[in-house]
Amino acid sequence: MEDEVAAAEIRHAEARAVEMSARAPLAEAERKAQNLSTQVHTLSKLLNAGTGGFWPAVTEEISVAKGYEAALGAALGDDLDASTNPASPAHWAHTDASEDPALPPSVQALSTLVTAPLALGRRLDQIGIVLRSEGHALRKLLKPGQRLVSKEGDLWRWDGFTQAAEAPTPAARRLAEKNRLGDLTIEAEAARSIADDLKAAADRAQADLAKAAISPRRRPAEAAAAESEVRSA
Repeated sequence: MEDEVAAAEIRHAEARAVEMSARAPLAEAERKAQNLSTQVHTLSKLLNAGTGGFWPAVTEEISVAKGYEAALGAALGDDLDASTNPASPAHWAHTDASEDPALPPSVQALSTLVTAPLALGRRLDQIGIVLRSEGHALRKLLKPGQRLVSKEGDLWRWDGFTQAAEAPTPAARRLAEKNRLGDLTIEAEAARSIADDLKAAADRAQADLAKAAISPRRRPAEAAAAESEVRSA
């Protein structure tokens, strides 16, 4: 009987150690998940502020490859503030692009890096993305209506207008924030999943501890009862 009590005490101590080791990573995982969730909520609130009204800007319907936000902001500028709703005073409308010229050879269209409403397709197809060192030389190959931009936000237009990259435009900053929100959302979901798995493990360890805690308390009483029965006999 004493051996059983000793073994039960060992099992209880082991269960307690397992339970304590399970709780430590859970606390850190919960903090990380909560922090990321707060960041997602805050950034979502900032992005949604001012997007109401009758004519939301087309920016809300656009996603751009990470790192090319400044290029798109420079390429379209204030035109990104227009809506795609045809009832809006300033809006984008889909038009036929079958007669549009091709960009200079080997120049990649910005449209390949942007997901946007069909109404912007014609404009984006006529904007090339180039290295900063290539823009000046390639500008002379542009056809009317075409323009080139660098990843950094430099602009070269077919009619000679040139604009060096400076501070990101409000539209570029908003596009960058949308991309960051997407990354944060994925990270927050992963962190929550990890925290949930750790909590399940901690709950199992706590249940095992509760079971193990029964034996050390009951065994001595059972031994005393058995002894009393022997003496009575």
